[in-house]
Amino acid sequence: MFGKGQMREPAANEWVIVAYDLPNEPSKLRVRAWRNFKKLGAIYPPVSLCILPGGEQGRAAVGQLRSEISKNGTVLVMSASALDKQDVELLTSMFRDDRRRQYEEILEECQEFLDEIDDNLRKGKVTSEETDELEEALEALKKWYHGTREKRYAREEDASSVEQMLTKCAEALARFSDKAQPAKLNR
Repeated sequence: MFGKGQMREPAANEWVIVAYDLPNEPSKLRVRAWRNFKKLGAIYPPVSLCILPGGEQGRAAVGQLRSEISKNGTVLVMSASALDKQDVELLTSMFRDDRRRQYEEILEECQEFLDEIDDNLRKGKVTSEETDELEEALEALKKWYHGTREKRYAREEDASSVEQMLTKCAEALARFSDKAQPAKLNR
């Protein structure tokens, strides 16, 4: 039997992970949270924290990274479950926001791609070398998109807008390439 104030010893594989963020000011909020967690016996390991969706694919990828990171540092991998619906909703929202930001970055890069084509046309810089560079850039954008698309939690409308922009980029590149063809043939 436990005495007053004693906590039961948790099972060997039972942990509670708390990820929190508080504003820097006023600092008393951070200090108060830190003290309260320390009173509960919390540790603050000197590690970076990331959260991945669970599943076999995630575990396999983490297994590969574990051996790489272990060569030079420390890796702690744990499986965790959200304690309530509010935590699930917050995590889902965080993942969706991350995917949305990734798609926004791809859209920005696509716009830069289109601007570069326009700039090259204005300057008369329509060469096979430019075409090759643009083809490589478009392939990189497509690869980035497909990598983001494979991650869970992306909203379909975000993916759709990127697909439309990539199509626009491919069409612009095709027109640019057609203009560069005579230069290729005249060599």
